Amino acid sequence: MHHDVRRNPWSVVAWLALLAAALMMSPARAQPDHAPAWQLQTPDGETVRYPEDAQGQPTVLLFWPSWCPYSRALQPYVQDIWKDYREAGVKVWTINIKEDGDPMQAMRERGLSFPLLLNGDDLIARYAIERTPWFLVIDGQQRIVYTRPGNQPSPVEVAKQARGALNRLLGARAVPLPASYPAPYDLHLRKTPSTARQASAAASDAEWRPWAAAVLAEVRAEETVAGVAPLGAIDDGRDAILQARALWTQRYGTEPTRTQAPYRAFRKGNLWLVSGLALPGRLGQGYLLIVAADDGRVLRLSGGDQP
Repeated sequence: MHHDVRRNPWSVVAWLALLAAALMMSPARAQPDHAPAWQLQTPDGETVRYPEDAQGQPTVLLFWPSWCPYSRALQPYVQDIWKDYREAGVKVWTINIKEDGDPMQAMRERGLSFPLLLNGDDLIARYAIERTPWFLVIDGQQRIVYTRPGNQPSPVEVAKQARGALNRLLGARAVPLPASYPAPYDLHLRKTPSTARQASAAASDAEWRPWAAAVLAEVRAEETVAGVAPLGAIDDGRDAILQARALWTQRYGTEPTRTQAPYRAFRKGNLWLVSGLALPGRLGQGYLLIVAADDGRVLRLSGGDQP
């Protein structure tokens, strides 16, 4: 039977509604069975390639941003897995994604030293990442054998499942399981005094933004720092902080640069400003970088009032 939609225009509306409903009920994008290849850099600029650098061994991947409380809760258990399993050949890499802060500073504050890789956002779609932390155990043939489920399981349960999966892959090289696990860090349930102190360490936006805007307003277009090559386009505050930290480390040293945290980045027009020692009442006393966003020309680079 032929139905003339011209005689019943509402049928078109109904058909479109049914199509929209069908699309809404379509299953979510399937998770990959095999881990896609990638190439990322460490904070020191070294390149890590997967799967080449896994050397056919089981691999653990943790995708995390510093602001995610569930990632923070899981990280100490990943640190222990890295320490316990590296002699058995297991590769552990943590990959920073969706970041607007300083992952290295976050690791220092949390006492973490596991391998860190930066700028992993291009892998979000390829790994079909839906939430953080995204935690995987992968065998030597790139098959994903464990993915942290989405019902917010306790970090202890995730650690137990991951260790069990690794031991099954290792066989005779299995690592003895811990007799007990430390209590989970419950940042996702309550805000502890220590995290409140960390949150208040940096200057507030009400102090930081007007100061940064005033500094940039004084910058002249012809300013430049002699002997410093352009850094290339800088699209976000994370990259601006990473570039600043690299320049400060080169000029002032690693340890002095570390003492400059917390770092902050601010953009106005085509200019980025990054400062160290971004503490209440101390703005302008720390290290400073001002750089053009479009091509990375360094306009100002200084040690502030620091000795």
